[in-house]
Amino acid sequence: MARTPSCYYLLTIILLLAALALATTTSSAVADAANGSCIAAERAALLSFKAGITSDPANLLGSWHGRDCCQWSGINCSSRTGHVVKLDLYNHFFEEDYHGNVLSHSLRGQISSSLRSLRHLKHLDLSANKHLGHGMPIPDFVGSLDRLVFLDLSFMNFSGRVPQNLGNLTKLLYLNIFNYYGTTHSDISWLPRLQSLQTLELGGVNLSSAVDWFHKVNALPNLVALSLHNCALNNSLSHTTTASPPLPHNLTLLQLLDLSQNHLNSRAANNWFWGVTSLKSLYIYDCGFAGAFPDELGNLTLLETLYMSDNNFVGMIPATLSGLCNLQSLTLSNNIISGDIADLIYRLPTCSWKNLQVLSLEGNNITGTTLEAVLHLTSLQVFNVISNDLRGRVPVEIGTLANLTTLYLADNGFSGVLSESHFAGLTNLKQIDLSNNHLEVIVGPDWVPPFNLNWAEFGSCHLGSRFPQWLRWQKDIDKLHIPNTGIIGLESLTASDKALVPAENPFEEEYQEMYWSSDTGLFNDSLPVEKSQKK
Repeated sequence: MARTPSCYYLLTIILLLAALALATTTSSAVADAANGSCIAAERAALLSFKAGITSDPANLLGSWHGRDCCQWSGINCSSRTGHVVKLDLYNHFFEEDYHGNVLSHSLRGQISSSLRSLRHLKHLDLSANKHLGHGMPIPDFVGSLDRLVFLDLSFMNFSGRVPQNLGNLTKLLYLNIFNYYGTTHSDISWLPRLQSLQTLELGGVNLSSAVDWFHKVNALPNLVALSLHNCALNNSLSHTTTASPPLPHNLTLLQLLDLSQNHLNSRAANNWFWGVTSLKSLYIYDCGFAGAFPDELGNLTLLETLYMSDNNFVGMIPATLSGLCNLQSLTLSNNIISGDIADLIYRLPTCSWKNLQVLSLEGNNITGTTLEAVLHLTSLQVFNVISNDLRGRVPVEIGTLANLTTLYLADNGFSGVLSESHFAGLTNLKQIDLSNNHLEVIVGPDWVPPFNLNWAEFGSCHLGSRFPQWLRWQKDIDKLHIPNTGIIGLESLTASDKALVPAENPFEEEYQEMYWSSDTGLFNDSLPVEKSQKK
């Protein structure tokens, strides 16, 4: 049937009215933005979210009142449209909460689905609010926020299945659902749809049901950082014969890879990651790798951080590392490394000696009678050789390593005297452990150390019969362990001797949790010094 002119006239009127309504709505939104206030519907969505919060110890939402929600804490709006584009309620007290020293600062309550109304949201960060997601699944509505480029829901104690519709967030550049507390799981079938993704953090998410996980990840060509830490992965996709080349990969931009604490239980050679030559940081600790260190390690010439502890690597590090000139941190603790420490140092690329800041070799079978080779590592900050088979004297030149913050030599066979010269240049030293060697610390009675320690262990080192005067100047010590050091009882802390302790430097609250041991067998939680000295 032919349409009459009146029908066209009516249709025109309807379209004009619709256009007028849209223009009115748009102009209203623009007017709101121009007047310095956010969109009314988005303000209502935020207030609905706030209503679902039952506890806010850190007062994150304290400013959430009044018309202009663009001025509220944690909210950013577009200067052009007034739409909310960022919601950031990260718990900045997370470190304190994690260590359990204070009541949690986490938000509590429910995550309101009203947030789905924030259709222009590009950045959502609720991370480290461990009580906000407690025992609940990640909300399904998050998958509808399809303009997001940044999503961080880590450390929120979620449980249950990760929603498949996260695959709808195709604009994402950053995704972090690291789950330390909860029990989330996923098959990551949705992952290949996130083609723009640059950072992916799935640590703690159970991926044991993920079939062919490598190929899912390998479908993300823009990845720069990938963490599958403690994901219950059960194979490393290493080839079974030494003649097989590593699997090909598309991860040509990848700089950080963390596969730690997965039960990969295989030989390290011929794993796919040895071919990812763009890597700058590689974490594969506690993976059950066994056998010799792979020569392919030398392919990773851009490496800055290599963390391979708690495996079963055997023998000496390979002689193929000459190209790793950027190496700054090397952690090989708790393997079965054998050989002389000088050989190990000289196998490190000489071009990295001036860059290396961390060298941790604890819990191996490393031998040697001198640490002189270590003196080449002029930027060293952390040196840890606890529980090896090192002997001989500690060179006085150790005091020239001015950047040292941590010196761990415990549980070896070092012998001889440590004098003021050994410590002369260690102005940055914070932690020292010389326990269970055959060392004697002899310094002058008026010596004032150039460092300020927060951790000190001298078990079985000879310190003299009286409590060392120089230790009294260590104002920030959290732990002091001095059993079997020759100190006779606690005579140095009798009433007549307390006058030696400066009033501005008493042993007080910060010492309450440190170890205190003496040859008399006394072991207390606190030092018997009157707190009345405190000023």
